[in-house]
Amino acid sequence: MPDRDPAPAAPAAATVTVYPDGPLVLRGDFAVRDVDGVPIPTPRIVALCRCGRSAVKPLCDGSHKRGSLTGTKD
Repeated sequence: MPDRDPAPAAPAAATVTVYPDGPLVLRGDFAVRDVDGVPIPTPRIVALCRCGRSAVKPLCDGSHKRGSLTGTKD
């Protein structure tokens, strides 16, 4: 019987948590890429800006606390 490589392990699931009046928080295995497809280095937990005010977009820097971001559907 020929040697076979074991099936690749399925990637761990990533989760997205929407914080009211705050960022989207990603946890797990995921990749964040810029518009050209270049990976943006991130840890396994990252907060993404929803308000558009962050100085480190697409990451959240807490700027939403000074603005008018409200609710979970912004």
